[in-house]
Amino acid sequence: MKTTPTSLQNGLMPTTVANLHSQLSTCGIPSGNSTFARSIHDFTRIVLGVEAANSDLPPAPPQSQLTTFVTPSNDALATGVILACFRSYLSEHDLSALEVGGRIKCIPLICRQFFVEDMSHINVHYVSFAWGEDPDSPYNAWFAGMLWKHWTFAKNNGFLHKYAISPTDDTADIGKLVLFRWVHGRQADLQKAARNLNWRQLKAAREKRSKRKKQLSDHHFDTCVVLVVPAPLTRIFMNPACTSDTEEEDAGNFYRMHVPWRSQELSQFARKLDEATVERLRKEKGDRYVKRAKLLELR
Repeated sequence: MKTTPTSLQNGLMPTTVANLHSQLSTCGIPSGNSTFARSIHDFTRIVLGVEAANSDLPPAPPQSQLTTFVTPSNDALATGVILACFRSYLSEHDLSALEVGGRIKCIPLICRQFFVEDMSHINVHYVSFAWGEDPDSPYNAWFAGMLWKHWTFAKNNGFLHKYAISPTDDTADIGKLVLFRWVHGRQADLQKAARNLNWRQLKAAREKRSKRKKQLSDHHFDTCVVLVVPAPLTRIFMNPACTSDTEEEDAGNFYRMHVPWRSQELSQFARKLDEATVERLRKEKGDRYVKRAKLLELR
């Protein structure tokens, strides 16, 4: 997760998560809502054993371990012994029967087991970032490299195909900066939780207000995948903030907003996508599950 002076303004670390997001975005790093970033976030949470968004992060390695940590050689990082075992495991099992996780349910949970084994193979027994250290500290940078190695293995074996990742985003440098930003964000969360014990509940309340948009985004994306909609068009619907012209106030009322950038063609496509989603959900879950009011474009 190396950040060079040319990566950040004046070569200085931003003091807030918002500033970091802004500066990385200026450098061309995809947003946290991009398919590329979401695939990394989901994979990282599965490997850390904290798939649920409200799960507590695993504790950092003890300071005694971090103080004496020596970055393993590049040969150790590049070794494929455990991944070779993983590849053999996959060849002997029915992939469709593997338990999966992630927001779109396609990442095998077994990925965590082989990641833990890979760490143990080089005598590291703590599967976590060092939350109290800089995101680009020697240990965190090395741990991110291990995550990237296993994420790449998962991608190359077709586990991430549902994310419709843009080829222009899929580079090691961009991937490690996405991880850098994610770690920085989790560190900020830990700091807020330390200052306010109710911070998580307050955050959950804010997120609940945007649940309908997130649900709409997920429905859109899942339907795009089922219909094999071209990846560039599918990616549009990954960002909940950019897929609806509806706003919800605290009282629960909905209002249609004038969105200058939203073309008539996009609006028509979104409505067609919702109609297809209604039919898909009725087939998958039954008529009683589907309420057109839940799909904002069809309210």
